[in-house]
Amino acid sequence: MMPLIRRSALMVVLLSVAAGSAHADRRYFVQSYTPYLAPAGNLELEVFSIAASGQGDTTGTAWRNRIEFEYGIADRLTGAAYLNFVQPAGVDAPMTFDGPSLEFIYRLADPGKLPVDPAAYLEVRANGSELELEPKLLLARRVYQLVSVVNVVGEYERHNAGSDRGTTEKKLQLTAGVSREIGHVVAVGLEAVYARSFLADGPDASSFQLGPTINLQTPKLQLALGWQPQISGRPATNAGLNLSDFPRSEVRLIVGVEL
Repeated sequence: MMPLIRRSALMVVLLSVAAGSAHADRRYFVQSYTPYLAPAGNLELEVFSIAASGQGDTTGTAWRNRIEFEYGIADRLTGAAYLNFVQPAGVDAPMTFDGPSLEFIYRLADPGKLPVDPAAYLEVRANGSELELEPKLLLARRVYQLVSVVNVVGEYERHNAGSDRGTTEKKLQLTAGVSREIGHVVAVGLEAVYARSFLADGPDASSFQLGPTINLQTPKLQLALGWQPQISGRPATNAGLNLSDFPRSEVRLIVGVEL
């Protein structure tokens, strides 16, 4: 946990220096996206840090870090470019570049026009040996200070090199959350994630995670932090959890600022 705290403090300092005006779209959750987009012409910088611990035989923490530049192409459409970095669990494991990503979110209707507010999401990532497509359906509803969200996520990862060349990994995720604004600065909530991997050489692997989230937003920056331990998993490998395919818990931090 201490490396995450140090990274969080460093990111807050750096983004405070760079920050200008108030943040447009709020990160209520750390895994779920809402369809409430920033207006056209808005440019944002976001830094993601994800710490996953307790998977497999290691007691270390694996890290995934992302740097995102997001731009409002139109009031209904945003595009983003990511730089992705990964660091396997282990004291001496180096952090390596895992390729760039492109992301697009299109709001399908104006907020409040339908019983739920919908948007379509697509992310494409490539690193030379893998090509990953991640489509999502984003659904949300806002009632006064209460925001609820559901995401339906597909993930298709095609291996183009190595021992897995020619194979495609398929995953399904369902995320859901509810968050309540407390004034203009704080929002607190609860977020759940169900993940299922479809395996060709054995039973499908699945996990269910549930944990709290908090968002802090000021005129200069915003910070979202969430902790999601695994509640159950199949096939179970330890006390009803699947620690072979999924981590015991994840901590996710997102720090963002308008440029």
